[in-house]
Amino acid sequence: MSSLLEINNLSIQFPSKTGSIEVVHNLNLSLQTGEILGIVGESGSGKSVSLLSVTRLIDNAILQCESINYRKDNGEIVDLSKLPEDELRSLRGNKIAYIFQEPMTALHPLFTCGQQLLEGIECHQSLTKEEARKKAIDLFEEMDLPNPERVFGSYPHQLSGGQRQRVMIAMALANDPDILIADEPTTALDSVLQKKLTKHMVDICRKRNTGLLLISHDLQLIKDFTDRVLVMYKGNTIEQGITSEVVEAPKSIYTQSLLQCQPSIEKHSMVLPTIHELADYENGTFIPKTFVSKRFEFQPIETKPIIEIEHISKTFRKGNERTNALVDVSFDIYKGETLGLIGESGCGKSTLSKVIIQLLNADAGRILYNGEEATSNRKTFAKKVQMVFQDPYSSLNPSMKVGDILSEPIIVHKLVSGKSAIKKAVESLLEEVGLTASDYGKYPHEFSGGQRQRISIARALAVEPDLIICDESVSALDISVQAQILNLFNELKSRRQLTYLFISHDLKVVSYICDRIIEMKEGRLLDSLFLFPN
Repeated sequence: MSSLLEINNLSIQFPSKTGSIEVVHNLNLSLQTGEILGIVGESGSGKSVSLLSVTRLIDNAILQCESINYRKDNGEIVDLSKLPEDELRSLRGNKIAYIFQEPMTALHPLFTCGQQLLEGIECHQSLTKEEARKKAIDLFEEMDLPNPERVFGSYPHQLSGGQRQRVMIAMALANDPDILIADEPTTALDSVLQKKLTKHMVDICRKRNTGLLLISHDLQLIKDFTDRVLVMYKGNTIEQGITSEVVEAPKSIYTQSLLQCQPSIEKHSMVLPTIHELADYENGTFIPKTFVSKRFEFQPIETKPIIEIEHISKTFRKGNERTNALVDVSFDIYKGETLGLIGESGCGKSTLSKVIIQLLNADAGRILYNGEEATSNRKTFAKKVQMVFQDPYSSLNPSMKVGDILSEPIIVHKLVSGKSAIKKAVESLLEEVGLTASDYGKYPHEFSGGQRQRISIARALAVEPDLIICDESVSALDISVQAQILNLFNELKSRRQLTYLFISHDLKVVSYICDRIIEMKEGRLLDSLFLFPN
């Protein structure tokens, strides 16, 4: 029996000033009915662009291939690469559905989550409004979203990152697709919910004989839930085969290096290796290198707290509904430590971080900075406590050049005067976070996800803070880039004697980078979990 989806010798090029750049080279891929195929690789390896090209969702791309064959329910095989646009449109979101990585950019900010889910259902299914609404509510409930009726009437910005991602998953499953393409679908979720929803997707796909193409940088997730795996690097297929064989006994030096880049508690305070420190890529071949790790040198953690959070509570109201986002939260952060804050999606982690930096006002409680009320001098506090947000796509102004983004806080706080001095300070910041001075005049869209996160870190460093709050700041990054950013955080901590509040749902990451870990659940703070000697 023929494959449900078969890609034959797909190459993808993008036009450039000097001609064209080929980003995917002769990709061959097959997906069987009910099969779960994982795709792994670094940012820029061609994973997303390859699968978006299946239904021609990439603008300006030049596609060359023998065929992209899709087998319909009636057994007819159609070549998607040659299918007219109107026929292809009838398949998108219906027979071939996508779950995108960034829900805040994939969801429309001006429509409620319910309206956006109903749009896909009503477009492809003959249901009454009442039936469509009931199906939407049932899907939200199936995704373990709290109070599905409230979520139905909520706008994307009123939900947590994990809740938004669950809305995206519900939208993709709404029309019972034959093929589900999931591009990092659970990066915004805590580890428990991540496994639960991935298992849910996998179970649904197996039950309905839906083929699932799962892009992920989480090798453990790939190992647990996929039948086969394909490893990509710079548009090339490096290795593919049965998942257990590839993950447990990889033949490729590149796959071996990927596994070594993962953070863990055993590597606490050690420099993590990156792909290019473990292997060189020459003429299409990986050559192994010797990597000798070393330990970061940090200043001792002081016994006096730099930040004291005292009995913070925050309630959100919508009509007659009240949601207790934070309930009597109290803890201290000591100068020189990296304090980890973990908890399931929607437990109040991000709300707490926004209250600390005063983007939100608390209903009760107070925050002390070096023993003084943080509200007594907001400008000074804003300078000393900065934040690196989860999503650099939405936290960087797309219409501003990087140089202007980094100059703005320097000008506001009057740290440097004179255009040339400001530019020099910005260029120094870019170089400190691993970028170059020539990036000064570029826009955010010209950078990869990891590079954009470096820009966000540079913006936080611009005002020379004492404390940086990192809100899921590595959750969307692939393993090698994640290792680079974690190393950067530790290097900056050592060089600048910084203190971090590190918010994450990834236990491997927090056990690697944090000295102490506290946990939140349903807006309440639990006890400390671990304490590492400095």
